[in-house]
Amino acid sequence: MKFLFSKTNCRMLFLYASIFVLSFGQAILASDTSKKNNLYQEMEKGAQSAPVVMIEYASLTCSHCAEFYKSVFPKLKKNYIDKGLLRLIHREIYFDRAGLWAALIARCSNNSEKYFGTLRILYEDQARWSGSNDSDIIVEELLKVSAKAGMSRNSAISCLEDQTKALDLVSEFKSYVKKDDIESTPTFIINGSKYSNRSFEEIKEIIEKNLGN
Repeated sequence: MKFLFSKTNCRMLFLYASIFVLSFGQAILASDTSKKNNLYQEMEKGAQSAPVVMIEYASLTCSHCAEFYKSVFPKLKKNYIDKGLLRLIHREIYFDRAGLWAALIARCSNNSEKYFGTLRILYEDQARWSGSNDSDIIVEELLKVSAKAGMSRNSAISCLEDQTKALDLVSEFKSYVKKDDIESTPTFIINGSKYSNRSFEEIKEIIEKNLGN
């Protein structure tokens, strides 16, 4: 493959080589191995005791998902999450390698608060890092996102090199896509019922019904 930088150091060469090999298709095949040591962690916002639980299935490369996070999520947070009425679980769908690599950046700290902060930047800058077919460009743009999120370059590179976590993510992805029959993004499971993409007003109506209002 062709590299962006002619004087790339050995560590970066290893990064580019390893994540290029970890393509989406190869990860799917490799993820059939034992899940005994699975390190997958749910990323969620809201009180554990919230009466309404909403699972959002989203691809980090999906423009509709980015729009949801920009226009709907802030209203959900203000009106329901912050009031202890809604717990939101965000699960990634991997349509492509860029989405998987972006998830590795978002999940770098294994901390939900930092995850959602990084998610905001990923969606804001989505066109920059997801708009190329060149692995080098995708990686370099994702490293810019990680810097904006407060990560050191070395930490972000280490997370992108974490093939064990990548395989765990793909393994979970396969499991929940099959369980909830996910065919498109965004898809929402609200207290057990499945919905396709919705406006805030439509989701608000669903939540209010579940609250008994």
